[in-house]
Amino acid sequence: MKNLAFALVGSFVFAGCGSVRYPTTYVLNFPPAVPQATAAKGALGPLAVREFQCPEYLCEGRIVYRSSSEEVGFYEYHRWAINPREAITQYMVEGLQAQSLFKSVVMHERGREEAYLLSGHIDRLEEVDQGRDVRVVCTISAQLLDTRTRSVVWSHTASETVQVEKRDVRGIVSSLSSAARTAADRLLKSITEELPAASAHGLMPFFAPDQPPAVAPEIRTGLMDK
Repeated sequence: MKNLAFALVGSFVFAGCGSVRYPTTYVLNFPPAVPQATAAKGALGPLAVREFQCPEYLCEGRIVYRSSSEEVGFYEYHRWAINPREAITQYMVEGLQAQSLFKSVVMHERGREEAYLLSGHIDRLEEVDQGRDVRVVCTISAQLLDTRTRSVVWSHTASETVQVEKRDVRGIVSSLSSAARTAADRLLKSITEELPAASAHGLMPFFAPDQPPAVAPEIRTGLMDK
């Protein structure tokens, strides 16, 4: 919505010389996680989640739009109150806690190592303009590391595109929230479906919540090595 950006800046310029305009701030809006029943609660051991990363231009504060694949623009007076990588990481943590697939789920702390480490990257979180058609896109990738074998036991990329119905910045943020939530939910769904299946076939350690194995089994073929 390049024209919208120019209109916003223009209205500020002509509103009155010498006046000060302060940025409006927004947050990604996610619903609370709902606890889910699992066949083997906590069977995959403790998990640490490292804060997801993203390109500097996406997470430097201003909301991003693209009028072409090569051109990146920013809403100068519309910014994130909470960094999107923090918001999306927290949503993933709460979703994983609700699944109860792991013995525990905590944020990663330097100097502390859990049985598994989840890391991720926000590849896209932006408005995309194509003529009069306005959409938002969110793409998130993540991978799960077995810290004992140093092998990646799961990885996935999820993307979602949402049509912007309300043509203002609040509508854009609402659409970004929807796209980010859908992409994150697809990652959570993939973890829930793929990890128990891998454990059932002996491809991952699968143990009782209070009895971690003394020796981790070998990661067999079919899983990507780091």
